[in-house]
Amino acid sequence: MINLEQEAKRKQIRDGKRKIDHHVNTTLLVKIFEAFAIDDRDLLKPYYGSNYYFIKAWLDDTKQYGTYVVKGFKDYSFAVNQEMKIPLDFPAQYLYIELLKGFSYRDPGTSNGTVVMGRAKIRLPPLTSYKVVSGDIDLVGLNSDQCVVKKGNLKYAMKIHRYVALDD
Repeated sequence: MINLEQEAKRKQIRDGKRKIDHHVNTTLLVKIFEAFAIDDRDLLKPYYGSNYYFIKAWLDDTKQYGTYVVKGFKDYSFAVNQEMKIPLDFPAQYLYIELLKGFSYRDPGTSNGTVVMGRAKIRLPPLTSYKVVSGDIDLVGLNSDQCVVKKGNLKYAMKIHRYVALDD
């Protein structure tokens, strides 16, 4: 037996004399255009080379999505221009994002050389909305005094995409 929630998602459509069962899927399309990271540790020991960054996003703790690694330089914004497709299988209110720096030789205490540069929490558009929501959001983190400070920013756009998947 199909429970009521699954039954509400299914649509019965008549195509001539045969019945076709369709299932509506919902996906959050998130496009990251550009990012900027502030590394306050550069004040103590300047580093003039390039860094490698990537972005993780999630709706809950069970599954994370991410971008490919991009190359960026100290105190400059860098282009990401990548899209993530996150399935919306449950009602979520926020998208959580982290900007991470990978392959960091300056942080030997990390197990894999990955350091969180900043975090953000973005409210999702309503499920019934078909508009593109875009903006520039601040990434925050903790400084040495355990105070929340701006650690960078991120330019993004996101859209709820609903489509009908045919059942085979």
